[in-house]
Amino acid sequence: MLTGDRGFSPLNTYFRSHRSARTLAFMVGCTAALTWWGGQAVLFPNVSGDRPIPASGAAFMPLLLAIGVLVSTIDGMADFSQAAALPRRRVLASHLTVAFGIAVLLACVALILSGDLEAFPLAFRNMLGFTGLAAFSAALLGFRLSWLLPVVQTVPAFLLGAPGAKGTRAQWWEWPRAGTENGTAWVVAVGLMTLGMLLVLLRADRRN
Repeated sequence: MLTGDRGFSPLNTYFRSHRSARTLAFMVGCTAALTWWGGQAVLFPNVSGDRPIPASGAAFMPLLLAIGVLVSTIDGMADFSQAAALPRRRVLASHLTVAFGIAVLLACVALILSGDLEAFPLAFRNMLGFTGLAAFSAALLGFRLSWLLPVVQTVPAFLLGAPGAKGTRAQWWEWPRAGTENGTAWVVAVGLMTLGMLLVLLRADRRN
């Protein structure tokens, strides 16, 4: 009798090896912060000495949610996963799709609860761009450093420049601060997401 195998669940093992509960707790914490902050603007100090730069939670919090998406792929059983029957690239693509969907859903819930659902397009666009940057970072430096490029982006995006009160004067490198009607910002965000995901999937066989 294989009684020792009765409690084995591949899905539960996968979740445990990826520390999914910890990652979900982090993302729920980000959701709580976004619920409190919402679409309201607060002033960020401008390191160039110009006027303080207003930023909303819908613009900033997707940075942390996007990092959570890529960090969730860190595999505590990487050696086993490399030898698994399913190709690593296929599993990773499914994982990223589900994790990104959860992040978008949490952002939507947070903005509904905060009464700022009209800020969702801004949050979604920035989620695309920051997730793409995190994917670039993961592909180049490993999944444990997937936070690096998104965090580096925060300096020019949130602490430099003069994008205007509603992002009406944002330049292309200020895409996270640009208004949702800014087509260039959408092109940059979608481009980062597309290229970042392609690169991380092409390099899916590298170790974490």
